[in-house]
Amino acid sequence: MPNLLLRLLRTVSTLLIVLFATFLITRLAYQDPAVMLAPRNASQQTIDAVAHALRLDEPWYRQLGYYVYRGPDIQGAPMGLAHWPPALGYSFRHQAPVTDLILAKVPVTLSLAAGALFFSAIFSVALGAIAARYAGSWIDRGLATVSYAALSVPTFLSGMLASYFLFYHLSLRGIHLFPPGGYAPLSEGVGEWARHLLLPWLTLSVAEVGVFQRIVRSSMLNVLSADYVRTARAKGVPEWQVQLRHAWSAALNPVLALGGLELATIMGGAIVTEQMFGLDGVGRLAVTSALDGDFPVVIGTTIFAAFVFVACTLAVDLIVRWRDPASAA
Repeated sequence: MPNLLLRLLRTVSTLLIVLFATFLITRLAYQDPAVMLAPRNASQQTIDAVAHALRLDEPWYRQLGYYVYRGPDIQGAPMGLAHWPPALGYSFRHQAPVTDLILAKVPVTLSLAAGALFFSAIFSVALGAIAARYAGSWIDRGLATVSYAALSVPTFLSGMLASYFLFYHLSLRGIHLFPPGGYAPLSEGVGEWARHLLLPWLTLSVAEVGVFQRIVRSSMLNVLSADYVRTARAKGVPEWQVQLRHAWSAALNPVLALGGLELATIMGGAIVTEQMFGLDGVGRLAVTSALDGDFPVVIGTTIFAAFVFVACTLAVDLIVRWRDPASAA
């Protein structure tokens, strides 16, 4: 219990630090945001009116306090982080609460992250198990080469290659297996939902497989060389049971740990992938808001990404400790 309370305290502290740092960075990045938010060719009087209405003419610490403890009043409703439910501010461009904007994009980003991690885990465990089974052979060396190559390919390049070969060339041959882009919600059917996301899933999975496969291989080799595994083999336990009960089970812990971190990273915004495939997710919202000068949305998406990261980290740590209580020592 003390460890859990300590981790919760660290989580809250991390979010407060992220909030403070993000607020200061946006103040430095947007020296005069009222100019960006005002109509084109607006007079100085109009710009000053926009700044006063949005409290942009006040000192940064008062703006921060207003953001945390009160926030913009919309029909008299408090919008600050300190209220319940906590709000992430109000978008100047969209004229809507930032929390609502983010929640509307979460299904897209969550679908992208969950599918990419699923494919990554499946391929990584399978390839890692094969590499561990044939450690030191040409199969192991070949898989290592593939992993290093996958790690070296940038996401935008793997996305372009996937689009070129699996969409463009197939479309020229009259095979319309994949759509040109966009997102289909689950309400349109699981098949259509998966068809729109398959190329983005494969794009994100390429680099992840390169990381996970080598870690799975290393974990399985460590377990397979342990004394209790050699004892099990000496007793005549079939090799498939040794692999399943001991090696694969031990390999799950690092996969869970890295998977939680990767889920948090993708949920924070897979910006390149969302832009390439026309997915209107959290990452795309953050980019467009940054370009438009809508810094409340920038702050809100950053806090959201930080919250997802610390929440996933905490959840993974608890799951790993539950699976292996000895790691809590």
